[in-house]
Formats: sequence, C-alpha cells, structure tokens
Amino acid sequence: MERILVVVFGSGSKAHEASHILHDLEDEGVIRVYAEAIVTRDTRDAITAISTQGPMPEGAMGATAVGSMLGMLAGPAGLAAGAIAGFALGAATDFAHARVDDEFVHDVASSLEPGKAALVAEIQEDFSDPVDARLKPLGGFVFRRPLSEIVDTEYEQRVTAFRAAVARLKAERARRSTARKTRAGAR
Repeated sequence: MERILVVVFGSGSKAHEASHILHDLEDEGVIRVYAEAIVTRDTRDAITAISTQGPMPEGAMGATAVGSMLGMLAGPAGLAAGAIAGFALGAATDFAHARVDDEFVHDVASSLEPGKAALVAEIQEDFSDPVDARLKPLGGFVFRRPLSEIVDTEYEQRVTAFRAAVARLKAERARRSTARKTRAGAR
C-alpha cells in the first residue's frame, strides 16, 4: 500500500539515521521508497528542507505526496531559503492540489516543534511492522496515512464543493428568472 510516512525526531541526525534505515529496508525488498525529504523547523518557525531524494528531478517532486506535504507544512512561501529551490518551487506549486489532508498536516506540524527534524517519505509497504520495528530504537514519533484514503477524502471534498456550487448557481438562476417575470408582469 502506498503511504505517506512522517517520523518526527529530536534531532536531524536521527532523521538521517531513519532515512538510511528506510533505504536498507528497500535494499532488502521490504518496502519501496518513492521520494523523501528531511526537514527541520527553526526557532522562527521556518521549515527548511535539508535533504531530498526521489526518483524524479527535484523540480518535479511537487507532484509527489512528499512535495505536497512540505508545501502544506511550510505554506506556499514558507520553505526557508536553505531549501533546495526547485523542490521548494515544486512543493509550493502543488500546494493547491495536495494529496495530504489538513488534519494530518496539523498533527505533524504540532509535533514538529522548533529544533526538531522530520523524515517525510512516500513509501510502498505491505505491513507497517518492519518499518516501525527498525525505527523504534531511534525514538521518533510516527505518522502514517494511506495515499488511497487521502485521495478518496480529497475527491469527496471536491465533489461536495462542486455540488454546493451547482446548487448556488441554480438558486441564483431561479432568483433571476423570478425577478424577470416580476418585471415583465409589472410592465
């Protein structure tokens, strides 16, 4: 199952260790890592991407769940100057079409306090136990969401918004039609 995995640590060195663990698990054939980033939050609340990896060029990473997550965490213009420019641009561009939901981002942002670091990864895993067992000794706080659940939720939200817009347009059309008939009757 494709998932977005976020693990918040007390330091950047733990996040780097976690990245190596994910890649070891990938080498063992246990998981697949599509894209990842290590981010930190400084005392001014700026999010800085200190490392990114993925199968695509960094400028295109905004199309991944990782780019979306960072774009939403930092806000469209919130990634600090230390971030990789192409990655920041991709993440900010994809902000409006993010594949991660607001509640998930809020939970992660609340845990990523100043001075802490997080590993954000889009992975394919059949079971969460192997990843959890290998990351547990590092002491991070794990967040995980299936991308299918996120996409389904986003789709339902868009359908609901579309239906509400159609209902507003129909009501406005009916109001204008009634107003025209009233004016015509008055003449």
